[in-house]
Amino acid sequence: MSEDVGVPGAMAGPEHDSALLAELAAMWTERDPMPSGLVERVLVALATEDLDSEYELLHLVSRTDELVGARSAGDALTISFSGESFALLLRVSGIGGAFRRVDGWVTPARRMRVTVKQHSKVWGADVDSSGRFEIPQLPAGLSRFWLVGAPTSEVNEEQELFATPTFEL
Repeated sequence: MSEDVGVPGAMAGPEHDSALLAELAAMWTERDPMPSGLVERVLVALATEDLDSEYELLHLVSRTDELVGARSAGDALTISFSGESFALLLRVSGIGGAFRRVDGWVTPARRMRVTVKQHSKVWGADVDSSGRFEIPQLPAGLSRFWLVGAPTSEVNEEQELFATPTFEL
């Protein structure tokens, strides 16, 4: 279908648009070809784009079962995680059977909430202004700690700041 649009011999419509786009594609393919592997690199970049924020998760720095300080029990474990903005130190003590006591410190110190997730169960503790928190009784098992910020004036929901990888308590 052709239509006069004010220019002698000019065409309009989907057929003309398709032909024009095909000519442009051929010109760019000839003059500036796509680098080999570009599609794969873009797909990888898109797939991993959110990994930094998703895995701005704290990474394990050290784990030791050495005795720490005067309050140490024979089965105390010290675990530290470090991220770009926060560091988390956990002192885990056995309190009999399948339960653990967790004393923790967040630096830089600021009020927030620590949430521990094990399968479908969740425990939490408030971090005080000195960065300290405690969870007096937590079941042993695979656990993941989340640092959660208080709601801001712009957002009424708590904001997840960082999370540890899942590890065994």
